[in-house]
This record gives sequence, C-alpha cells and structure tokens, in this order.
Amino acid sequence: MNQMSPTLVQQTSGGADTAGTAIPGDGERLVAALIALSPYRVVLMPMLADITRIGRANRQISAALAAVELRADFAHTGRLRRSDLGPERTALLGFLEYIRFASPDFLRSVGEWPVGGMRDRS
Repeated sequence: MNQMSPTLVQQTSGGADTAGTAIPGDGERLVAALIALSPYRVVLMPMLADITRIGRANRQISAALAAVELRADFAHTGRLRRSDLGPERTALLGFLEYIRFASPDFLRSVGEWPVGGMRDRS
C-alpha cells in the first residue's frame, strides 16, 4: 500500500477547505456509504462522525470524496457502488484501512492499548 502523509487544512463554513476541495454538505451519509463498502464496516461504523470529521480535514480524502460524490450523483441517488470510487478507490479504502488498524479497538486486541500496554509489563 502506498503511504502518504495526511495534510490537514483549515476549513471554512460549508465544508470547503482553503484548497477549494470539499466533502458535500451531507458528507456523513457519503462516508457511511463508503464505510458500507469496506470489509471493516462493523468496526468503523460506530466511528462515523470521527471518520467524517477526519476526512473533511484531510485535503486528499476530502477531494476524493467530492469527486466520488459527483461521479455517483450521490446527492440524488443516495447510492454508492464500488465502481463509483474510480481512481479515488485506493486512497479512500486505504484511509479506512488505516483508521481500522490505528483504532483503539484493534490496538487493544493486539495488546498495544493503552499504547505500549504489553511491552511495559515485565
């Protein structure tokens, strides 16, 4: 998987950031539809509000979501298919995968939550 450092940007009201990219006004519904396509949906769905907030703050993810929303005509159809992800698929599904494996739930399952949990024991 290609790793990219997240770039956070200041947002103005309406969901647009200083670079002019945006998650559509109903971004949470779009992110929920994206999560529904993920194999990690059961774990990710309870974090929907946080994932939406993080996606809005990340220039690459925000732009990818805006492109997918237009391609899928999500505002009118309310549907999102894998084929609608287009070239943004790798970035968006990679974003969700990263969140899954950085989540406290996953880290707890491997003995690393709180951070360093198992390693600090003698």
